[in-house]
Amino acid sequence: MVDTEKNTLRECLPAWLREHGFPLTRSFRCLNPAHQDRHPSMRYNPKNQTVHCFSCGATYDLFDLLGMEEGLDGFSAQLEAARRRYGGMTSQVSVYREKTGVDLTVYAREGAQKRTEADLVWFEARGIGQALVEKYGLFVDGGRAVFPLWEAGRCVGWCARAMEDSLRPRYRNSPGPMGIWGVDSLYDSAGQPVAVCEGVMDALSLESCGCRAVALCGAANSRRLLQVLRRLEGPVPPLILAGDDDEAGRKMNRELADGLRELGVNCVLLRYPEGCADANDALVRCKERLEQEVERALREAEGGQALEKERYEESSLAGMAGEFLAYLDRSRQRAAFSSGICALDEALGGGIFPGLYVLGAPSSLGKTTLLLQMADAMAAAGQDVLFYSMEMSRWELLAKSLSRRAGLRQSAAMRQILQDSLDRDRLERMLDEYNRECGCRFFIVDGAAFTPEQLVQKAREHRERRGTAPVVFVDYLQILAPSDPRASDKQNVDRAVLWLKTLSRELDTPVIAASSFNRESYGKGASMEAFKESGAVEYAADVLLALQLSAFGREGFDPDKEKAAEPRKEDLLILKNRNGAAFGRIPLRYHAVSNLFVQEERPAAAPEKGPRVNRIGRKK
Repeated sequence: MVDTEKNTLRECLPAWLREHGFPLTRSFRCLNPAHQDRHPSMRYNPKNQTVHCFSCGATYDLFDLLGMEEGLDGFSAQLEAARRRYGGMTSQVSVYREKTGVDLTVYAREGAQKRTEADLVWFEARGIGQALVEKYGLFVDGGRAVFPLWEAGRCVGWCARAMEDSLRPRYRNSPGPMGIWGVDSLYDSAGQPVAVCEGVMDALSLESCGCRAVALCGAANSRRLLQVLRRLEGPVPPLILAGDDDEAGRKMNRELADGLRELGVNCVLLRYPEGCADANDALVRCKERLEQEVERALREAEGGQALEKERYEESSLAGMAGEFLAYLDRSRQRAAFSSGICALDEALGGGIFPGLYVLGAPSSLGKTTLLLQMADAMAAAGQDVLFYSMEMSRWELLAKSLSRRAGLRQSAAMRQILQDSLDRDRLERMLDEYNRECGCRFFIVDGAAFTPEQLVQKAREHRERRGTAPVVFVDYLQILAPSDPRASDKQNVDRAVLWLKTLSRELDTPVIAASSFNRESYGKGASMEAFKESGAVEYAADVLLALQLSAFGREGFDPDKEKAAEPRKEDLLILKNRNGAAFGRIPLRYHAVSNLFVQEERPAAAPEKGPRVNRIGRKK
């Protein structure tokens, strides 16, 4: 069983090579770290699923490459990485092998060898000529036309269609999740337009009209196609949307158009001749008119490329001079957002500006409380706030805010809201006051595991519905749902950080996210290296903040004793400030029982580096 799985996963090497931009049909620079390869001398070998260097002699399979990429020692760790990243691609191959004992590629090639003249007649009657039948290895088996799904020379599944109406079921596919027929056209398009159809016969029909095409093997597979497009190393080709002329096909076209718009990909719609249900129907009934429509769609798609080229040239610095001056005018008119902590605003040059801010700390130092306090201050100042909470409910956050305002313990505030009739009126008055002051501009999204892409989309929707970009808070980075379940934790956190950075630029707004620290740093103090999965966090964030117990590093320091103090003395450190002085230290008092941070009255400790940070605010 394990050997079968190993062999199946090893055949996913082409997918790894494509993800990293290495060609399958020509040589590339050697992947051996010890080989300074001046001339491309490594090549992919499809027969044994390895890459081999003809200069230094190095040979690697998928497991070797994953081990080098992720720093994995031992085959078991490499096997687990391959399962995580490519298990979904190979499940149908494994299932078919287990059920039949036959490899899918062997099955497809043997089927093509047994193809007869009678089989060709059936395809030709539906407009699919012999050249296309042979190119894609189509054949007949058990009264069904079989359409293999090829990827990099390997069969990863098949679709089968009954040749007679009496044969049921009409459609039968290979076991496991269905892939995309003709997916190699996306990888090898060389910038030429590619049509997207629902069924394989429709894709073949458009290929017969001179247009490269792929088939989703079902309109519901739109999301899988978008995932493939995101993984493309080179530019995504312009796409021609060619769903069937029915509700399912129109829905497919709409979903793809929305997804492609997010990716910045040009697409056009293929119009079928009147009365034709799909591409194959049009090919059989009125081939000449279909060819005219395909030619029109190709021109529009290629024209879109020319338009994109013109737009790209306009994006040069010379072409954007006017936009830059307008940006400066908008920036002068807009004041920075106050964090509610005077010394932090001063240290950051006047407050919170558009950009990505990341606040890190070990557990239980008050990351959520500080973010919530800052969010309340911004909402009270008239700014829309969008707060994503994957760990606490909106009611828990509201109880934190009310307890801070009333000086109550959070648990007491919640209990009185729910149970204590004597103080119920008082708490309801507090709630009304809070809502008038800031609640009407405070929006909390809680309880769901959002991917970074979904988070960004909701922020865009907020701007459209409210007419203003919100300040976005994310609590917290490491529990965002992964964009790609097969990727490592570090890869998913890196992707999340880059999405949030893009959001701050697109909406021209601050995005403030909490981040956990890695456990290795708990006894070492706050630093850039302490940020969990810190690769993209460290480099992409405009400002890195960290909370740390003030007594850290002093003789006799006892973290448990310091955490038990009320109030607790903590320092807010500025570890990075892209547009100003970093390494500031702002002393705070954290009243944990009432969820309140107050700027410390004692003199600020001298920063380890950079200028001293002065306090300009006091507790009222």
